[in-house]
Amino acid sequence: MLGYDPGLVVSYNTRLTLLSLMAAILASVVALAFGRWATNSAMAAGAGIVLGLGVAAMHFIGMASIQLPGAFAWDRTLVFASVLIGCSFSAAAFVAFRHRGLKYPNGVAATLLTVAIAGLHFTAMGAVQITPDGAEPASVSGLPRLALASGIAAVMLAILGFAALALFADRMRRANRALRTSETALRISEERLALALDSGSDGLWDWDVATGKVWFSDRSQTMLGYEPAEIEGHVRSLIRLTHPDDIEQSRRQLADHIEGKTKIYECEQRVRNKSGAYTWVLSRGKIVARDATGAPLRIVGTQIDIAARKQAEQQIEYLALYDALTGLPNRTLFWDRLDREMVSAERRGHFFAVLACDLDRFKCVNDSMGHPAGDTLLRKVAERLTAAIREGDTVARLGGDEFAIVLRGLDHPQNSSTTAQQVIDAVKLPFDIEGRAVSVGISIGIALGPQDGCNPDQLFKNADIALYRAKAAGRSTYRYYEPEMDAAIAERNALELDLREAVRLGEFELYYQPIIRLENDMLSGFEALMRWRSPSRGLVSPGDFIPLAEEIGLVVQLGAWALKDACCEAAGWPGDLKVAVNASTVQFAELGLEHAVVTALAASGLPPQRLELEITESVLMSDTESAIRCLHRLRELGVHIALDDFGTGFSSLSYLRRFPFDKIKIDRSFIHEIGNADTAAIVRAIVGLAERLGASITAEGVEDEIQLAHARGEGFTEAQGYLLSKPLSARDALQYARASKDLVA
Repeated sequence: MLGYDPGLVVSYNTRLTLLSLMAAILASVVALAFGRWATNSAMAAGAGIVLGLGVAAMHFIGMASIQLPGAFAWDRTLVFASVLIGCSFSAAAFVAFRHRGLKYPNGVAATLLTVAIAGLHFTAMGAVQITPDGAEPASVSGLPRLALASGIAAVMLAILGFAALALFADRMRRANRALRTSETALRISEERLALALDSGSDGLWDWDVATGKVWFSDRSQTMLGYEPAEIEGHVRSLIRLTHPDDIEQSRRQLADHIEGKTKIYECEQRVRNKSGAYTWVLSRGKIVARDATGAPLRIVGTQIDIAARKQAEQQIEYLALYDALTGLPNRTLFWDRLDREMVSAERRGHFFAVLACDLDRFKCVNDSMGHPAGDTLLRKVAERLTAAIREGDTVARLGGDEFAIVLRGLDHPQNSSTTAQQVIDAVKLPFDIEGRAVSVGISIGIALGPQDGCNPDQLFKNADIALYRAKAAGRSTYRYYEPEMDAAIAERNALELDLREAVRLGEFELYYQPIIRLENDMLSGFEALMRWRSPSRGLVSPGDFIPLAEEIGLVVQLGAWALKDACCEAAGWPGDLKVAVNASTVQFAELGLEHAVVTALAASGLPPQRLELEITESVLMSDTESAIRCLHRLRELGVHIALDDFGTGFSSLSYLRRFPFDKIKIDRSFIHEIGNADTAAIVRAIVGLAERLGASITAEGVEDEIQLAHARGEGFTEAQGYLLSKPLSARDALQYARASKDLVA
């Protein structure tokens, strides 16, 4: 209204001017309060109409407060239009303000409200006409225009000041609230982190490379026996605690990570604990900050106690090279030492000897006094054999009561006879076994290197031929290999001819040995075992003809037949019983196994999940990558893969890491000696490893209740052996399976 100049002396009625102000304030308060609690668009529009009416009231009361020498004339149509404009646009502004679907709801609402107020005022001013009246004097009792303008300006300044203070206070309040929220969240996060660090099994470390300071979590210190904060927080303290032999390796792997050769720093190292002993830990870390030149500023990582894993690995590695019962080198280590000695003899020109040894009358002792007594006897024999040879020579246990000796660096070939006689004399002395004097003997066959064989296999084979001659000569004696003994070769040739004829005539049959699930003593499946029923030789042991079949290339044909026959037989068994079939190295080498499996499954209709292939680590050693790829393809078909005779080879641990076997079968030699504390500890480590790998574990060759009880106690999944059942014919196996199903039902 102050901007309106009618060309007359104007003043304002104080009461009406204040009333117009109060109308605007009251309408604004009511409209804003109503709009804040509006739950729908209709309520928001109503709040806008209230505000529009308040603005109209403010305008027209304000116009009524004008005092001038003249008369007002109003155009009612325009007056109504001004009120309608104000209410409509004000209602639209309130609706837009609460409509969160708009991109800029606040801006749209402010624009509409501005249009509402401006439209109302300008339209209303157009609705009024003033007619001057010269007879009426100008009033001097009202507020002068300048005074009113000054008052309004002062009030506006005060309002703006208070608004600015309120805005500042609101922002400070919001900032304080956000700060308190952040502090609360930070405290909760720190509490959670502390809880995670305390409850986690891994230790944490944070290394400031520039200063050398290292932060160790409480767990990283307590796992070494130290109290929290007891280890100095500097990298030099970690270097002092690290085993001297591992420091260089750790530095090299750290350098590789810094240079970008590895994604993370990872190092297995020995660290001294509080007691002074070294324990194995696995440290992993990663650079999280570098400077402008790329140099590392900060490395963070974890520390894991791997002492138990290392101990298990060492036990298994020991198991791969040493005999668990006697502590002597096993067959694998014996062959390695023999091969090394042959190379050394060729290079230096000296002689050496291989002694194949077999105990006499051991079976009688074992049968009459029991397996524990037999084990004790074998340990004492091993002690006497070790005492009878020179330091640097090798005595090994090959299995059962078979031993072998490598005599290194002989000045004369015949010097081996002296050692052989010393061994015979030492063994023939009585042994004290369970309070009884037990006497056994030992027969020895000697092959001299290098003249009796150009490779380890031939040399030992000739020593074995000489051993048979010693046994035939009356036992407890020794014999040297002589070329005339090659009559054994003639026998081998005859066996080959008979074997080829047996394949042609189909003289082979499969027997099935039950495999029992120990948790409920129920049948899990059968292992298919090949038998050769020769018209002239009788029942020939697989140990006699399978190696020959592999040598002359018949094993692939035999293996394919065994797979097909076993699958066809298993397809008729009730339930989901599995059939286990052995696969040889030659089948893998000639790339025929996968085709044979697919053909057998297709011909029999047996689900792949019910077929289990048993392999020995020799399969993997011949062509590791090719064999593992083949095993993966078979596994993708659904076929289960088992590692047979575990613990008798050289590299079982590495293959367990590289291929996820479904089952691990412990060799019968360990089951027979499972009552021995050392053997039990090794078996326990294997069972634990199998559990971590998700593989079941089977005890082979269980022959008495004691062995079965130990197998149960050590956590074996399954067992098989003559105690549970001898191998059965196909007909008897079917009856056994049906009886087992009926028992469950």
